Amino acid sequence: MSLDMNSLPNDVKELKKIIIFQNNKLIDQKQKEVEYQEELRLQRLKESEHLDQIERLKIQLFGRRTEKWSQIEKDQGILFNEIESSVQEDSPEPEEESLFTPVKSHTRKKTGRKPFPDYFPRITILHDIPESEKTCSCGHGLTRIGEESSEKLDIIPAKIQVEVHVRPKYACKKCEGTSDETLPVVKIAPVYNQIAEKSMLSSGS
Repeated sequence: MSLDMNSLPNDVKELKKIIIFQNNKLIDQKQKEVEYQEELRLQRLKESEHLDQIERLKIQLFGRRTEKWSQIEKDQGILFNEIESSVQEDSPEPEEESLFTPVKSHTRKKTGRKPFPDYFPRITILHDIPESEKTCSCGHGLTRIGEESSEKLDIIPAKIQVEVHVRPKYACKKCEGTSDETLPVVKIAPVYNQIAEKSMLSSGS
């Protein structure tokens, strides 16, 4: 508020009151400005922390592009090279007119595919015959006498998925829990172990 010299009182006490009022008003404005600047600083700090969290989450979800390969990735690269070399060796070469005298053929050592490393995770997929075919024509049931197995390499890229954790609830509709008051009326499995309380990430993340 602007002060007009003609409107100022001649009384010294009144003048002091006006000065004190204006001074307190100015102090309040300064305090509000300081609080606003502090709030703005904290907001920017939170935004920076959120950006850092998002960046770390991206690295966890989509992998480390600039880091060295892990041992499994190295083995996979070696394995792909071996498969490619095996395909090239087994592929027939185009026939060309020979400029040399033919000699007695020799037997080349057979190069079979090496087994996959033991530390690769295995998922068993059962391919069974229908139940209707497990009975012999004589009327007796067939007995499992063995099996044949083969391994295929399945490459799974990085992906994001949501785990839906379902905990069924059970209750007695007959007595409605009145038979034993010491036991809970509704039974449900306990909450599974989490990385942190109220965390949105699964334990495998």
